[in-house]
Amino acid sequence: MLKTIRRARDRTLGLIAGAAAWLLGGASALAETDPMEIDPRLEGYARGVSLPEKGNTSLTYILLIFLMLITVAVLFKNAKRTHLD
Repeated sequence: MLKTIRRARDRTLGLIAGAAAWLLGGASALAETDPMEIDPRLEGYARGVSLPEKGNTSLTYILLIFLMLITVAVLFKNAKRTHLD
């Protein structure tokens, strides 16, 4: 009888804790949204400054291709080579 009461109590507490975690999960997601985006790099200047618009991403892609070529080149190394090369 006592085991049944404890099991029911544990189940109820588990359901309450799970429901609280589920309900409060949305509240923390809503709290993270910042309605006004302020760029900290622009704070503290006496006159108004601005950053240039979004730049070109071509250098990022060139770096990515270069790193991919290095990675693929390592794949074609001979696995049976000795360390005397």
